Amino acid sequence: MRIAIVVPPWFEVPPKGYGGIEVLVSLWADGLTDKGHQVTLFTVADSVTKADKFTVFDKEMRFYLDEPPSSFLNTALTHSLASYLEISRGEYDIIHDNTWKEGLCSAAFMSIPVVHTLHAPFSEENKRFYSLLKDCSGIHFVTISNYQQTCFPELDYIATVYNGVDFPKYPYSEKKEDFLFYLGRFNEEKAPHLACEVAEKLGARLILAGKVNEKAERDYFDRYIKPHISDKIEFVGELGHWSKEKMALFSHARAFLYPIQWDEPFGITMAEAMACGTPVVTFKRGSAPEVVAHGETGFVVETMDEFVDAVRHVNEINPRKCRERTERMFTARTMVDGYERVYLEVLNSK
Repeated sequence: MRIAIVVPPWFEVPPKGYGGIEVLVSLWADGLTDKGHQVTLFTVADSVTKADKFTVFDKEMRFYLDEPPSSFLNTALTHSLASYLEISRGEYDIIHDNTWKEGLCSAAFMSIPVVHTLHAPFSEENKRFYSLLKDCSGIHFVTISNYQQTCFPELDYIATVYNGVDFPKYPYSEKKEDFLFYLGRFNEEKAPHLACEVAEKLGARLILAGKVNEKAERDYFDRYIKPHISDKIEFVGELGHWSKEKMALFSHARAFLYPIQWDEPFGITMAEAMACGTPVVTFKRGSAPEVVAHGETGFVVETMDEFVDAVRHVNEINPRKCRERTERMFTARTMVDGYERVYLEVLNSK
């Protein structure tokens, strides 16, 4: 198949640090190329991939995420429009769009079938936008959890394809050290301040890691995280995606704390932790019950008291069960095979 994969211009592929979508796209672009497909990745020039590349911007445009809306939108639309114009001049069998909404504004007018992965949650504003595409027979929607489809059942979904990790890169360890770990964005939805509160209630050591670049993240960090920093609660900054430090923290942590306060569409860090044999404690929001097997690979709870109590019992979780669940459900190979089946189903139906 001749496949065009479009991603936003904010981060290079794969990202050096934060970049959830870009990590996934890197895995399936390389994986599909390895399977003999002709893949072109529409990204920034600094990206490294086995696929062919088309680029508009030389470097990742992440700093525009903190710019006024006019600059942010101009960057997103310039990259997306240039990409779709190039696709229209080429010979592709299928387009896989991973932008937020800007790509779909062009995709709606393409004669080439489009697969669009829904990486973001369904707010009321998002529903209004996506409802305009319900009758676009050329656009096929993929969710990253079954939960997502229940949020807006009116859309034409072709499949759920779980996000996956590059499994061999995640070291498995049954020997855990006496610390808890949080990795992710710093905002009220991800709520790492609750992880701090849990650690303080238990008198436990907690290591926090993640991106604090955008203004909203800095404001959140200053207000909610700084007051908790102590000799037991440490912030180590943003880590390289497959860095040795990140892998060591994931594999040696006693538990991965994921106290989300929103309906997470997937939550790749939960799969990363389990791949290393580390149990996850999280709230029963969004896709969490699909990713974490309650009582087997961690605990999915509903209240803060339950969260604290679950952390007390993480030693009861068998690390091997965590590793096996990830290998069975959330690997890059499983993800690549899933998207290949989606593409074939779309082309066969056409």
